[in-house]
Amino acid sequence: MVQIGCDCKERHSIKINSYNLFEELKSFFEGKVKIGVFKETLVAEPFYIGYSEIKKKEIKWYATKWYKCKVCGCLWEFDYPDFPSSGFVRKFENGNYNSR
Repeated sequence: MVQIGCDCKERHSIKINSYNLFEELKSFFEGKVKIGVFKETLVAEPFYIGYSEIKKKEIKWYATKWYKCKVCGCLWEFDYPDFPSSGFVRKFENGNYNSR
């Protein structure tokens, strides 16, 4: 039986400000899912909550994807860029999004 490891401890949160970086990160996460290190999970909470004065209602922005490491339990939040706006990858080491 082959032991699958992760490299979550060596990776950090990052701002995505180029298309090449986005493609690289997207490929990385999809590859980790494919080999069974990460599991894609439902994005359950918004990363931003605000209020629109124009529409007079609450605004919530959600990340594009969440990934959970099956090895160490780390939660990764991946928000795809919508250029010219940048995206991001954020890391929650204890796997708990509420601890941010």
